[in-house]
Amino acid sequence: MVVSIIINQIRIRILPERKIIPAEPDTLVFILPCYNETLDELTKSLDSLAYQTGIDAHRRALMVVCDGRARGPDCQKTSADYLLDDILEDKKFRKFIKNAYIGWTRESLDVEIQSGTYKGLPYFCIVKQENQGKRDSLIALRSFLYNYNIRARRPKVIFSPTFFGEMASFLANDAAIDNVSCLVGMDGDTVFADNCVTELLKESRYPNTVGVCGYVAVDFTNHQWSLWNIYQSAEYTVAQGLRRLHQSIVTHKVSCLPGCIQLLKVCETTCGDHILFYLFGFCPKPTDNLIRQIRATANEDRNHVCLMLSTSPTAQTRQALRALTAPGIQWFERILATANCLVWFINVFVVASLACLIAAIMYVDGWVILCFASIIIVPVLYYIGIIVWLPRGFREKLQYAVGCLCYIVGGPFINVAVLFYSVYFVDSFGWGKTRKVATEQPTDAQVAVPIDEERDIGVRTLVKPEQHAYDTVAILGANVYATHLLKAFGVYHKIIYFDTSVDALESEGHSAKPENQRNAVEITSDEKDLARAKVYLIAAPFSQVMYEGRQGPLDLMQAVDIVSRHLKPGDIVIIETTVSIGVTRTILEGMTHCGALVAYSPPPSDNLQVHALTENTKVISAINNSDSYQIERIYRRVFPQEFNIDSLEVAEMYHLLENTFYNSQASVKSGYGRPFKSDQLLSDFKKLSLMWQKFMVEADNGLSKMSCTLEHGSSIDPSVVNEGKLAVKETVSEMPVLALPSVV
Repeated sequence: MVVSIIINQIRIRILPERKIIPAEPDTLVFILPCYNETLDELTKSLDSLAYQTGIDAHRRALMVVCDGRARGPDCQKTSADYLLDDILEDKKFRKFIKNAYIGWTRESLDVEIQSGTYKGLPYFCIVKQENQGKRDSLIALRSFLYNYNIRARRPKVIFSPTFFGEMASFLANDAAIDNVSCLVGMDGDTVFADNCVTELLKESRYPNTVGVCGYVAVDFTNHQWSLWNIYQSAEYTVAQGLRRLHQSIVTHKVSCLPGCIQLLKVCETTCGDHILFYLFGFCPKPTDNLIRQIRATANEDRNHVCLMLSTSPTAQTRQALRALTAPGIQWFERILATANCLVWFINVFVVASLACLIAAIMYVDGWVILCFASIIIVPVLYYIGIIVWLPRGFREKLQYAVGCLCYIVGGPFINVAVLFYSVYFVDSFGWGKTRKVATEQPTDAQVAVPIDEERDIGVRTLVKPEQHAYDTVAILGANVYATHLLKAFGVYHKIIYFDTSVDALESEGHSAKPENQRNAVEITSDEKDLARAKVYLIAAPFSQVMYEGRQGPLDLMQAVDIVSRHLKPGDIVIIETTVSIGVTRTILEGMTHCGALVAYSPPPSDNLQVHALTENTKVISAINNSDSYQIERIYRRVFPQEFNIDSLEVAEMYHLLENTFYNSQASVKSGYGRPFKSDQLLSDFKKLSLMWQKFMVEADNGLSKMSCTLEHGSSIDPSVVNEGKLAVKETVSEMPVLALPSVV
């Protein structure tokens, strides 16, 4: 790396890289996530943003998001109260919004918002009412900025109309920003140098650059000569002055943009739905392996950048060493990462080899030792050379020199100690100061005895997850498919299994309980028990059809009528049975006026084995597309993948077509191996003909209903509907079997 850096620095001096200067100044949004910071830390961070130099021509706005109401140790108030009451005093309004947006765990979150001006900088402060982590805050704000830029397309968002409208009004009216060019991220305990943002902008001018990070320095304000602070500072400086510098000028793929100092271009690559929700916002299931769990919960800064670079190979990220802050991929990089992992495991042997080298000096000629030691001397000389160009001022240079000496001499031994410490405490999870709080209750209900949140996230213990109201799922209809739903959902949710027939419940209910059941299953015929449910899965058939005595008398219309009597605002109702086109909208649309979320999710047509059921992709279609995220949350634990269809009628038609294909194939396959009989062949043709005729009638009716919705401002393309009608007519005329009166 040292040789590569020197060669490329010479190349850049001779042939400077081309920069792209925008025609208009960039518009900037500063993002500051916080949790349990003190009044002094928050004030210094906000002041450093307000007093940035060299960016007067750029329109700027500040968005602060506080992750819950946590009071840190030795604090009189929560960070949220410090912000709303003591720091951001110049305010225009304060407002509470219920169900403001869908968090990364797919739960609806309430927020309190406040808007105003802080030392000439327009701000928008968001206080989440429960802690969801920094990742959730970053996903929400980045998603908003990207969707704000493309708002003319009316994109799907995770925000309620009220919340999105308030944030959009702030940017458009208070900050006079029509399109956000870049976001600048920092932490609540970080202080920017006066020219920090200017240097970040300069480094972002290179082609294909979508992200830039700055130089992170340790704050020595309270402990100027603390040995651990000096060692940490030297380690930071070496990492940024060698490895990250090499990534920046050689590969242009800096693998970690620290959240305490980063600039991101607001575009599809960095803030699009795919990268934020499906990759970066992946919420692990309890059954996922250890690596997936760690990637989803730790080191969100590096994880986001690595996912971004892997999905967009042409994207580049860089480092601006002159952009300073003080905080409280190529194949080459993969090879280095692999080497680092291997070295970490063999640290004991590294120390042993150093001991052997010292012993060899006493017996081997000096020139031989010098030849072998020259490999070690090269990086050491580079570390010493960093003193000249990276630390600022005499004191910082002296502190780095002392820390570098500790790093070179004591580094291998400290690494060995860290190795044994990590192995011994491999099952201990903690976040250090970041997660220490005195209480997360409102100030009027604070407890006197301090607590440490690390106790709740596990020190050699496993904590039982909190049960939420939405965990109760009611399954209506005693039949084969309902029992498989019960087995699948019973692993993760409380279940109420309902039908009006006691006999049907008794015959199906005992075999329906999941093998690895974690929650209670209540089998009942009393509809009053349904009032406790939050989610209603209606598996009752469209009509009362007995199937070998294994079908309860409850039908779809009866089930809908029963559910409507116990429906509460925010409840979710999903039809899980085969219906004619247009039925779901007709019978469930009235529930939306009561505040319910309604959808259609057809059962699979091929196999009703429970293991096959949970391996299928689940088709989902909500009446209101804005409810799709909430509906997907219900199935995310159970099914590996969900496929969302915008139109209910299309989803119903798709399922009917799927059924027709499957039944046609089953009918043909059932004739294999039998002696040829003309009567049997004619009977098979009749079955196939009737199935396809039924589908054609349904398809034609469905397309007619879809064309009627166009008059009410639907987003359905009229040409698609017309082409669908034409295709139905052509298919009927081109299939002679359907046209044979003798067959039909």
